[in-house]
Amino acid sequence: MPELLFELGCEELPAGSVAKAAQELSEAVIKRLSEAGVPMGSVTTKYTPRRLVTSVADVADRQPDQEATVRGPSLKAAYDSEGKATKALEGFCRGQGADLAQVTDDAEYVWVTKRTGGRPTAELLAEYLPAAVQDVSWPKTMRWADGTLRFARPIRWILAVFDGQTVPFAIEGVASGATSTGHRFWSTGTFEAKCLTELDAGLTARNVRLDQDQRAAAVRSRVLELAGEAPEELVVENANLTEWPEVHLGEFKPEFLELPDPVLTTVMAKHERFFPVRDGQGRLTNRFVAVRNGGVEDVVREGNAWVLNARFNDARFFYEEDRKHTLEDFLERTAQMSYHDALGNVRQRAERLSSLTSKVALWSGADAEEAAWAAEAGRLAKADLTTGLVSELDELQGVVGGEYARSEGRPDAVCWAVWSHYDLTRNEQADCAGARTALRLTAADQLDKLAGFLGIGKVPSGSSDPFGLRRAANMLIQIALRDWPSRPGSFLPAFDAALEGYARQGVVLDTETARSSFLDLLDNRYASYDFDGAPYHVVDAAKLEGASLADPRAVRFRVLVMSAFAQDADFVRTALRPTNIVSAAVKKGALDSSKAWDEDGLQSDEGSALWAAVVRQRPLAEQACQAEDKEGLIAAVRPLAAPIDAFFDSTMVMVDDPAVRNARLGMLAECDAVFKLAGDFTKVVIPG
Repeated sequence: MPELLFELGCEELPAGSVAKAAQELSEAVIKRLSEAGVPMGSVTTKYTPRRLVTSVADVADRQPDQEATVRGPSLKAAYDSEGKATKALEGFCRGQGADLAQVTDDAEYVWVTKRTGGRPTAELLAEYLPAAVQDVSWPKTMRWADGTLRFARPIRWILAVFDGQTVPFAIEGVASGATSTGHRFWSTGTFEAKCLTELDAGLTARNVRLDQDQRAAAVRSRVLELAGEAPEELVVENANLTEWPEVHLGEFKPEFLELPDPVLTTVMAKHERFFPVRDGQGRLTNRFVAVRNGGVEDVVREGNAWVLNARFNDARFFYEEDRKHTLEDFLERTAQMSYHDALGNVRQRAERLSSLTSKVALWSGADAEEAAWAAEAGRLAKADLTTGLVSELDELQGVVGGEYARSEGRPDAVCWAVWSHYDLTRNEQADCAGARTALRLTAADQLDKLAGFLGIGKVPSGSSDPFGLRRAANMLIQIALRDWPSRPGSFLPAFDAALEGYARQGVVLDTETARSSFLDLLDNRYASYDFDGAPYHVVDAAKLEGASLADPRAVRFRVLVMSAFAQDADFVRTALRPTNIVSAAVKKGALDSSKAWDEDGLQSDEGSALWAAVVRQRPLAEQACQAEDKEGLIAAVRPLAAPIDAFFDSTMVMVDDPAVRNARLGMLAECDAVFKLAGDFTKVVIPG
């Protein structure tokens, strides 16, 4: 069957977005063909910095005939009192290209079934391919010449071939054709390609590796030979910057090795996309590995070294100027740096972070020494924002502060916390004082941000989240779910402490709105969090409502428990019996929780047996929750099932006697509270 080959040729596309764009282009093409009902086979997506390629195998050459049933006017409007067609019905038939003999009805409306012949696929593609290009999203777009299309870079050629024939259309004055072009520097002219195999072979002959994985593999293997290590993110970035990657070794001036390692590696990797080279002892050398996309190797190597030396020279100037001052000096300068017009300056924030990080330390079980380190780390965390080195290399926020703190002889845990608190991946475990201090600082940083911005009404909405508050909530969840020496509890006390920090400085916040928005934000984050693949309804059942949302560990624990219970439909139905009747009674005002009740008021042997089970199992369930013992909680709750069924099978709850009714409802409410330790069974979806 025919193949569709679509190549969109552009100026060099952004390396960080090209993979996503290629996938979106393929998905947009497939979506349209699928909606049109066109049968097709496998889809192949490839890309380089200059081209996005979609190939679809075994595409039917014609759309199947289409059939659609269209509703017309009501029967009353379609026929008059004598049963003759009205003008409304005749007009409807004309509009649908049908005659009266084709009209059917369902006793309420008239209907016409329309059958239309399928269109040729090539004709459809002439519409679908340019539309698919417009569906591709980019972080930043541009327009060029006098065109109206917004795209990442100007489009220079279009190869669109179906079944060996060009699909005719144009985008911004560029007409589609059956030709492609090779490497920008190492190839000239165009060549014809009518299928993916021909395109791949033609590009390979013209110094273009179309397959992104092959380019990455070529970079990775050669870099490993020369540098000994090849960070995957940097490998992929270089593969997405080049069509025919060539790897070479270069050198910079040895005198720059006096700069801190993070400065050297950041300039090399982040700014120039070079790979640092270390010796056998792990020390940086004055060599680097670079990937080029063209040019004479010696000339490119010399240019790379010149640029790198220039950048290092700038960094050395700022570093030497910084070393004339202490971290305390830089901290005092933050008083002149605004955090937010309504939230004070960065120096004030440092005082809040110092106090708050100490409180977070206590929240996570710190001793006095670690709490003191946390307070010091919080105070110094943002001091490096006024350094010259961070002003030159803003990627080094925190890192510079940590390096300067270490050079001043501050405690290792403090230095590490300041150095790493922006990046959770540097502290995957809370298994040492430095990692724990860093995680506490990160948590305090996010809590202070959330309290401040939510308190002034900057609640994220839709896709708008300019202050990164959703990310802050995600980070809190991840921190709480680390393996801490002692179990952290709810974030609410720490969040309240963050609000109090602002109040002490005279910053007016709407604390009630901040608290409710904080819980809502966590609620939404749990919905998108991957709890080991647990289905949405189980996560929904585990969240509960209100203050419990501020305890991520409790939510995760309930997810585990509810995942097990959700497999037992009979138990879920039993657990719902107390919940449903209590909820209905509350809505009707039939349960007076202010009135005391006792076992004698139940007037039911089965009720007394159920109450005895609740009294017996509740402390066991509570202990299991505190210990995060999934099997223990399941074992504590399951014995309630039999007495619940026995009670409901034998006893009427909503009796006329208000005292008896209230006692029975009160007992069932206590029973429901035990089930709530596991989660909200009303949210569980029972199959079938």
